[in-house]
Amino acid sequence: MSNLLYFLYFMKISDWGRLRSHFNFTLKKYPLGRWRLFWDVVGCALKYGISFHEYFYYDFAGKTAAQRAEYASMGFMYRYQKRMNPPGKREMLADKHKFDRAFAEFMHRGIMNPLTVTAEEVADFIRGKDKVVLKRSTGGQGKNVQVVFLKRDSHTAEWVYNEAREKQYDILEEFVQQHPALQELSPNSLNTIRFITQRLEDGSVDVIGASLRMGLKKNTDNLSSGGITCKVDVDSGKVDSLGYSFDITQPLCEVHPVSGVKLVGFQIPFWTEIKAMCLQAAAKYDDNRSVGWDVAIKPDGPLLIEGNHDWGARVWQMPAGKGLKRLLEKYL
Repeated sequence: MSNLLYFLYFMKISDWGRLRSHFNFTLKKYPLGRWRLFWDVVGCALKYGISFHEYFYYDFAGKTAAQRAEYASMGFMYRYQKRMNPPGKREMLADKHKFDRAFAEFMHRGIMNPLTVTAEEVADFIRGKDKVVLKRSTGGQGKNVQVVFLKRDSHTAEWVYNEAREKQYDILEEFVQQHPALQELSPNSLNTIRFITQRLEDGSVDVIGASLRMGLKKNTDNLSSGGITCKVDVDSGKVDSLGYSFDITQPLCEVHPVSGVKLVGFQIPFWTEIKAMCLQAAAKYDDNRSVGWDVAIKPDGPLLIEGNHDWGARVWQMPAGKGLKRLLEKYL
């Protein structure tokens, strides 16, 4: 796909309200002039395959041409992931039912399909639980996910059974009670690690990078829904950047905006176990070589939430403060 086709795709997918806000914010930050900035956004999309949003997320208005060329753009990532994860072999990651079966040893929570069982079986599953999660097997970006507060909202098994059918939720799973350190850090959401791996031709696995994703006021840590992300040092498991969001009009976060906990230096629990689990999962199958694993951490250890064949480079590059395309190019 040429950059011109990417440009047309960016026209289709862009959030124009957010772009307008980021455009005006950037005009105040850099004295470029409205038309100069406009044509720079257009030119970068055509030259680098960078999306309109990425232009602002990566602060391209303040970058040199050499610095801009270092970024793994949306266009580059599409080509890269198409080669590493051929479209015909992605189903194991794209379909959560197949993912759950393929990586069952890393799930560490109860999961069922409420559309294929009886109301009595749903009742057995939720018995004794405070919360459960309903979602669709083909959802993504925190969408089509519903946390059900059984006791707080007095929801019965019949209600859960009917809700799943009405909204076509085909996954019912236990709510993950996260590690106390992560609960204290960001109490309103399940906070996850995005751990990126690259499987080599000989079956060995490289670690590409890791980020901590946290929610703010919503019950999701996804940046598209208002969350923030920090870079994690892959050797120590400590946060080593400020918190970044997809709203560039907001300042970078030194502390979590809700809890006030300092971000830089925060130690991710069970880091050794997280690395080992993701490396083992990446080595299990050879169909998809470049995967972004979403990892949650319970009081007794880590578990996999999902694996992403189309993991976004934004969460990886934004908190790094620079382009990281060179780390991927060597695998091509």
